[in-house]
Amino acid sequence: MPDCSLFLDADQLLLADHFDLYLPLFSPLIYVFGTWTLLVVQWLAVLLGAWGVRRLALACGAEEPIALMGMCVMLLFFGVFAAMAFDYHSNVVAAMLLPWFMLALRKGKVVRGAFLFFLLLISKENLGFWIGPIALLLATDRGVGRKVRLPAAIMGVVGIVWSAIIVGLVMPALASDQSFAHFDYGILGASVADAPSALVAKPWELLRALFVDHVGVQDGTGIKLEFWLMLFVAGGWSLVLQPRLGLMALPIMVQKMWHDDPGKWSVIAHYGIELAPLVGVATALALARIRGATMRWLPWGVLVLSLACTIRFMDRTVAYHDRSRIRIYQERHYVKGYEVRAVHRALEAIPLEAIVSAQSPAVPHLALRRTVYQFPIVREAEYLVFLPAESPYPLDAMTYSETLRVLRGDPGWEIFRETDGCVVLKLVEDSNSR
Repeated sequence: MPDCSLFLDADQLLLADHFDLYLPLFSPLIYVFGTWTLLVVQWLAVLLGAWGVRRLALACGAEEPIALMGMCVMLLFFGVFAAMAFDYHSNVVAAMLLPWFMLALRKGKVVRGAFLFFLLLISKENLGFWIGPIALLLATDRGVGRKVRLPAAIMGVVGIVWSAIIVGLVMPALASDQSFAHFDYGILGASVADAPSALVAKPWELLRALFVDHVGVQDGTGIKLEFWLMLFVAGGWSLVLQPRLGLMALPIMVQKMWHDDPGKWSVIAHYGIELAPLVGVATALALARIRGATMRWLPWGVLVLSLACTIRFMDRTVAYHDRSRIRIYQERHYVKGYEVRAVHRALEAIPLEAIVSAQSPAVPHLALRRTVYQFPIVREAEYLVFLPAESPYPLDAMTYSETLRVLRGDPGWEIFRETDGCVVLKLVEDSNSR
């Protein structure tokens, strides 16, 4: 069974960190796409999700040009760009299944809808708390046939119960410390079991926490308000005009804004991706209701505003630091300060059977080997890989520089390869250095 030894000191199953069953499903694709596999899957999923937005908008009565506008709004949504610029996450893939799930129920395809619902559930432990309420809302939707309403209601209950069991019982049982690692919701209590009573006991405090910093961090309220403002401008206004779709966004918004980590509140990374298909569909349906001369310019204005929010995300946000990684309009985004090919040659020189501990940005390039660790986890590693010009995560810059200096002077390690962008150390034979 896969474990967390790559990035955690404590031994525990990977499913204790995130209950993500997509990874074993996608893993055979490494024989086709290699280390690019998950990124390719994510790219294809977003394109499929955009097509699903178009299909759902058409099924809900929008005309073809407006349905295409909704699709484009989703693709231009800053949350999509932020997710793609950050990393792979299975909830990105799952979010792109949502319009297809909604379309299946709207067309009365119960079996297909149940299958898609199952795929949504197994993507991540918390998705049941989002897709469950969505299924319940669909069960009361006039656009859904009567024969679908009971199955949709059952799916809704199953989704909520599934996530409750996974985060409350299954994942703690798999964890080394017998706890759920990601319940970082101090406002709801100390554990998952405290959350229901908190929802009843302090509704106004929880409502306020959707918009105002509740943990006391620098610029905390600004981070939340920035997200709300960009969401509104990028098409979130349509969720107000389509309140049922707005309610579908609510479960994911409370999970986002009640979290203790301010990064989760922000516009960065994949923490807004679930809103993308909802905004795309809601925008198309809102535009479909508008008639007259305004339709000549309004759809284009919506697209421009959505694009403007994405450009604003690239240019300046409260939470991002190294913006060269996301500013695709700057040369620095494409050009490194060192010779990249030389770094690749250094990595390729490491024997395939060797055990490696590598700095975080190098790990994906070394992933297809039996054992690899993210530095500073070393364990029984025979090679250490450092990229001095890249992010030192999870160390801070000072600790990273000092650690590299000490290791370079350690007689237990010798320089195997060195370029201006990469240092590879090899364990000296018969050395006990660790």
